[in-house]
Amino acid sequence: MIHFTYEVNIVNNKDFLVENFFLFKNVKDNNIEKMLNFDGISLEEYKTGDLLQSSKSAEKIGIILNGKAIIKSNDDGVIIRKLTRADVYGAACLFDRASYLTIVVATTDCSIITFNKAFIEKCILFDKTVSFNYIEFLAKRISFLNSKINSFTAKSAENKLYAYLLQLPREKNVIDLKIDMSTIAKMIGIGRATLYRAMDKLQSNGTITKIDKKIILNEV
Repeated sequence: MIHFTYEVNIVNNKDFLVENFFLFKNVKDNNIEKMLNFDGISLEEYKTGDLLQSSKSAEKIGIILNGKAIIKSNDDGVIIRKLTRADVYGAACLFDRASYLTIVVATTDCSIITFNKAFIEKCILFDKTVSFNYIEFLAKRISFLNSKINSFTAKSAENKLYAYLLQLPREKNVIDLKIDMSTIAKMIGIGRATLYRAMDKLQSNGTITKIDKKIILNEV
């Protein structure tokens, strides 16, 4: 349940949005100024355990200003992604509610800046760079989903794990692992003990190097 919703004071949040909201990437500053005055931006406050988004309330994109949340599958409750400050949700299914197969749940008290569908449509028509940014985002989502398919169809546990690792964000081949091993095991469809064995095998053959929560991909 939403604690309360009100029109966001964009002056106090402009720098945050310019830096973190993918739709504003490479958009001229004066155009961002104009778009941020369009109707359809709100600040929503949630309590721990509240439902941020579902198929019944999917016609908006949210970006976390403060707090944490998780994206879970509708059917079995498997955690798909953990969200924290500056993370975005809802963009992939904004124009296709029927395929919205996940829910977003607050794991702490949260402040969320939301952009409704009408706002996004107006921005797309106003500045073509916004359209390109959205296309780029969706292309990356397709690549991510293809990687997920590869991880599920790989024959061995270590191949499933490696395919999954390849699609994670990384910097200079270093992955900062932000989810626990149990979650990874569920996401790629293997047991936790099998996951640990696969991790050990990838390390022993030199494919990866694991140091605490960081994983180095040696063969990329």
